[in-house]
Amino acid sequence: MQSKELLDDGKRQMKLCNACRYCEGYCAVWQSIELRRDFTDNDMTYLANLCHDCRDCYYACPFTTPHEFGINPPKLFAQLREETYRKYASPRVFAKGLGEKRSGFWITFFFAIILMVALIIGTNGTSGLLKTHLGTGAFYESLSEVVMIVVFLVLGMWMVGGWILGMSRYWQDIKSTKSEKVIGKDFVTGTKYALSLRYLGGEGSGCTYPTDEPSTTRRKLHHFVSYGFMLDLASTALGAFYAHVLHIPAPYPLYHPVVILGILGGLGIIIGVVGLLALKAKSDSEVHDKGAQQSGTSFAVVLLTVAVTGMILLLARDTAAMGILLAIHLGSVAALFFTAPYTKFAHFVYRYLALIRYAQEERIAAGAAQEVKTQKQPIKPGATVMSKH
Repeated sequence: MQSKELLDDGKRQMKLCNACRYCEGYCAVWQSIELRRDFTDNDMTYLANLCHDCRDCYYACPFTTPHEFGINPPKLFAQLREETYRKYASPRVFAKGLGEKRSGFWITFFFAIILMVALIIGTNGTSGLLKTHLGTGAFYESLSEVVMIVVFLVLGMWMVGGWILGMSRYWQDIKSTKSEKVIGKDFVTGTKYALSLRYLGGEGSGCTYPTDEPSTTRRKLHHFVSYGFMLDLASTALGAFYAHVLHIPAPYPLYHPVVILGILGGLGIIIGVVGLLALKAKSDSEVHDKGAQQSGTSFAVVLLTVAVTGMILLLARDTAAMGILLAIHLGSVAALFFTAPYTKFAHFVYRYLALIRYAQEERIAAGAAQEVKTQKQPIKPGATVMSKH
């Protein structure tokens, strides 16, 4: 379905949902649509990224297919989220080649591994790839420290810069049209919603994913992935501190904080991703979008590859296989960084901003309701009414 057709159908569905309101209170999406009487293209983009794909609304709805209304918000929003990743990414040529075409994504992945092999051979010869290296600074006997720093500094800037550009353009579209300002409380509330994955909780019963039976499994698995990734970032940051401030280069012993954080993070990602892939395989085909399903699977596989190769590298770092494993691990990380602004890796950026926007809407709506309530309070018996004259 093309973008305009998809947006028009989405507006039709939201108007019908707003008239029905059977799903009122289910999640932030349904509370947000109640604040609108009509829907713009930007509203649809905002609602799509506010949706956590819990699917409660679909299984509760009496107007899904085969009903003529054909209501299916989870599938609609999944398609719109995929368009978000391409619409707001820069440069557009990469957005189309890496975000829309799965082949471009996997070509980048394998090319990155080949590039790492070439860099290892180019800086330290075949011995860097095939020879056993032990002791402090062993990794740099395979790949030059300077090359490693430059490559991943550039890729890190590419990834973060791409996210910032996308965030800026996205926020311009979804921000309030009434010039209402976002305040600190909105950031705090939105961050709390994001970190707790509140809208995968189903008020305690969980979400109806992958079937119509409520379960908290998906929320727990997402926590494994999210906090596992944060632990790996903490490990990398701490490793950089040890290497470049304290001048103690890797590899570090198993009991070292850098290694412990990395192991915990890696295990979290592996457990979470494997579990989510298992749930995805059981997903109801009537609810999910095939393109979004494939995109999510591709991203999950690359993230899993990063975690698994990192763990194997840790176990085999004192063997002759270290150079090849290092090339595979660093290549998978490089591919993840390079494709980050164009794939599902960007979804957390847009969802986080959507949650901040929702926190703002929620605060303003609560304030307006309180003001109305105050104005309607009856005069207490015995109170004196002041005359205007």
